[in-house]
This record gives sequence, structure tokens and C-alpha cells, in this order.
Amino acid sequence: MQFRLEKRQEPSRFMLYATPVAAVVLTMVLGAIIFTTIGFDGVGAVREIFLTPLINPLKWQDLAVKASPLIIIAVGLSIGYRANVWNIGAEGQYIVGALAGTGVALATWEMTGWWLLPLMIIAGVAGGMAYAAVPALLRVKFKVNEILTTLMLTYVSVQLLNYLVLGPWINPTGYGQAQTRLFNADQTLPYIIPGTIVQLGTPIALIVALVAWVLMSKSMFGFQIRVVGLAPHAARYGGFSENRTIWLALLVGGGLAGLAGVLEVAGPFGRMVPSFPTNYGFTAIIVAFLGRLNPLGIVVAGIVLAITFVGGQVAQTTIGLPFPAVGLFQAMMLFLLLAGDILVRYRLRRVVRLPAAGEVA
Repeated sequence: MQFRLEKRQEPSRFMLYATPVAAVVLTMVLGAIIFTTIGFDGVGAVREIFLTPLINPLKWQDLAVKASPLIIIAVGLSIGYRANVWNIGAEGQYIVGALAGTGVALATWEMTGWWLLPLMIIAGVAGGMAYAAVPALLRVKFKVNEILTTLMLTYVSVQLLNYLVLGPWINPTGYGQAQTRLFNADQTLPYIIPGTIVQLGTPIALIVALVAWVLMSKSMFGFQIRVVGLAPHAARYGGFSENRTIWLALLVGGGLAGLAGVLEVAGPFGRMVPSFPTNYGFTAIIVAFLGRLNPLGIVVAGIVLAITFVGGQVAQTTIGLPFPAVGLFQAMMLFLLLAGDILVRYRLRRVVRLPAAGEVA
């Protein structure tokens, strides 16, 4: 018995938006079953990871902090994915953007002034764009697959971070600890709500998502991105350059990843440390698809993934769940989402093989 996937003429619009919700619910159900089977409190794990951060007001500020970089990075990735440009290395661009901002902070460490933080942010965006320009150049000039180059460059960025933090940038008064100097007051993000840990990065993330939504739905830039992704031949006929679109998609994605990086290092971290890479760049891929590559949907998806991060930390202390379990939940969510997408766009057909001439049926 054989089966094949047959493309549907018109995917259900309802199912396109119901699938992400179903993926989250199924992740909770399957997660509870799996962790109960291996000896943990499965129901408790789901409760602590998915529900506690929502019902405990003290955790809401943590959600804002965790969701902000995910939203910014995922918005940039979604623009590229709409154009069929597959940037998988946002984590590397996030790191390089943070390093660029850190370099400015260390060079101006003894200075003061309102201009220091904007200069760091500009450097962070430029750093992320420059790092994304490498795979863009390789794709346009030599047709090198950007999935491979962006991913491999991520590991280069980690080694660069370790070299700088353990070498030229190490804090001279830090007693040999692997970290840079603590940024001064003019080099760190201000708190938007006194008495909380919510900094300027959160409203910036919301502004980025709103601006991206307007650009993608109301501008020629967004139309070009969509046409190149959906109908490359029609795009060429309409005068849209595929190479220019590749450059735009990767530079925007890299720039926003760099922005997220510099906002993190100038915000919650306040200095550069070897533990800075937190897989936000990889998790943002899940956020982008969970949000249906729509900037406004990405805001909701970013909060959902932030819930798993914050809830995972809660589950560590309350029921002893190992933190890597959070990665299992996130991976399961992505798998179920992609599987659902396939079933929304394709139907499973049984292949009936007719007997050949002279063959007994």
C-alpha cells in the first residue's frame, strides 16, 4: 500500500491560522505524556511551563524581556522567508551585532552623553548587516546556499566572541573573570517602568513589528518581497531583481538580529560575557513560523515562546525539570506546526496500482 501527497487547490484559510494553535495544544498534551512516561510530573511540567508565567503577574515582566529579542529577530527572518531566502544564522548576526555595540561601548567607556547608546545601536545594526552580507554575496555571486553559509557563520561568531572576551576585551579589574567592563549609565538601556526589569528594548520590539507590518502589507517593498517569493518568473517579468531582493532580505534580517543583540548586551546583560549566546536566533525561527510570517502574529508567537523560557526556569525550581526539556517542547512545537502545514496544503492520497498486462489482480 502506497500513499502520496497531493497539493490542494485552495488551502483552508481557517486551518492556516488554526494550525499554530493546534500545534501549541498538541505540544502540551504530548509533552505531558512524554515526561510522565520518563518519570517526571508531566502534567506539572506543562502547568509550570505554559500556565504559571501567564497567571503569575510577577512573571509578566520576565515575559516582556524574553519576548523582545525573539520578536525583533523573527520579524527580520520572516521578511527573508517570504522571499524564499532562508537565513538560518540569525544567532550569529545577533552575536556580531552585540559585539559591534560592545566595541563602541568599550571605546567610549570613559565618556558620557546621550549619544553613546544611539551610537551603540547603530553599530549593532551595522554589525548584523555586515555579517549577513557575507552569505548574501556568496549566494548572489557564486550561488552558494545561504542555509549552509548563515548556519556555519554562527559558529565563527561564537569563536570570535570567546576570543575577544577572553583576550583583548577582558575586564582589567575583573580578577581574570571572562567578561568585559560593565557598561556605564549612558551605555545601558533605560527602564521604562520603574521598579521592574522592563527596559527600552520592549517598546522597540513592538515598534519594529508594527513598522514591518506596514511595510510588508502596504508598500512596494513588501509587494516585491512577496512576488519574488511566490512567483519568481512573474517577478522577473515585472522588473523585480531576484539578486536585489536577496540582498535586501538578508541585510534586513541581519540588521534586525544585530539590533536585538545590541539591545540585549546593553540591557539585561550590561556587559559582554561568554554565555551571551542564548539561542534566541534559532528560537526565532520557530517564532517566525508560529506567527505565520506576519509581524503582528510574530508578536503573539514571541510571547508564546517567551512563556516556555520563563516557565522552564520555574519548572526547574518547582518540580526539578531539567532546563533542556524546554528545548524539547520548542522542537516538538515546530515539528507539529510544520507537519500541520503540510496537511493544510496537501492531502494524503492512497495510490492504487493497477495490475500489469497478464498479471493476476
